[in-house]
This record gives sequence, C-alpha cells and structure tokens, in this order.
Amino acid sequence: MARHGSWVGSSDSSSQQDESHQLERHHIEPIYNSFVCPLTKPVMRDPVTIETGQTFEREAIEKWFKECKESGRKPFSPLTLQELKSTYLNPSVAVRHTIEEWTARNEAAQLDLARTSLSMGSSEGDILQVLNFVPHICQRSKSNKQHAIHKSGVIYLIVDMLKNSSYKVQLKALQTLRNMAEEDSKTKETMAEGGILCAQ
Repeated sequence: MARHGSWVGSSDSSSQQDESHQLERHHIEPIYNSFVCPLTKPVMRDPVTIETGQTFEREAIEKWFKECKESGRKPFSPLTLQELKSTYLNPSVAVRHTIEEWTARNEAAQLDLARTSLSMGSSEGDILQVLNFVPHICQRSKSNKQHAIHKSGVIYLIVDMLKNSSYKVQLKALQTLRNMAEEDSKTKETMAEGGILCAQ
C-alpha cells in the first residue's frame, strides 16, 4: 500500500470505507524502492550516483564521505563496503525526473481524495486527517502546490468545514486555513470572502 495514502481513514459506514479504499488503490502509487535513499530511507529529492552505480540522496552520501574523511578512512560504499577511487557524485537526472513525476501524480490523486472526503459526508476522523494533510502539500513546493490546491477547490471545501457540526472539525479547519494563509495570499482572499479573519 502506498505510504502517501495513509491519511485516508475509516468511514462511518462500511460502504463509504470500501469506496475510500477503492479510490486509494486506484489512484495512489506505491513508493518504489529505487526512489528511496538506502542511507536515510526517505524518498530522494536530489539523487546522485557513485562510481559503484548505487544511488543516494546527495546530502546523505556527502555526509557519509565526510565521516570517512574525519575518521581517517578511505571513502567506500556504505552498501557494498567497496573502496572508492573517486567521490565524484553523478546527478541522477532521469531518476530525479521520474520521482518528480511520481510525486506530482500522487499529490494530484491525494487532492482528489481530499476533495472527495470533504464533500461526501465523511467521518470526523477522515476529515481531520485530510485537514492535517493539505498543508503538507503546500510546504513541499509552495508555488506549484498551492496553485493546484486552489484549482482543485479544496480551499472552499475547508471553509465549508467551519460550518461542520463537529467542534473539532471546525477548529482544525480554522487552524488549517490560518496556517496556509500565512504564506499564501490567495488563501487569505478566500478566507476574506467567507468573512474569516486571519490571525495577525
């Protein structure tokens, strides 16, 4: 199962739960092993390849080589322990582009799922998970992701959550909007349209 789809929780009814899981399986792609840095485990943002042909996150392998130097050891592969003649890092452009495309597809799918969860009368738990998730998309790549969020209409659905019968949902929706508005003028405009004051 895709790690990025984990915010989708259970629903009040079994039919809604089944529908959520079907959407998740259909849209969210799994994290492929080749996307993960073998040293740090997160998905790589700046993949580079060493002379053995192994790929790592640049910052992680640079730190490894630095530790080798500081300990008086010759540089070697952290995976095969093979001694290296060079510490040259070859940018893995193809891998990076593939990861970026995969990320874009998954985030678009997650926005679809978020919009569905906020508009289909989902459970309080599902809604709270969505409200926790949306700001993280903005933080990954602010300009592009924020544009996608506004285009999806999710912001207006979050504003509607202020009318939800659950106080927890109302409070989380307000916190989410205020956090997003701190660095996004369009969110501020949307909040102003709804008569919502931003925290100063």
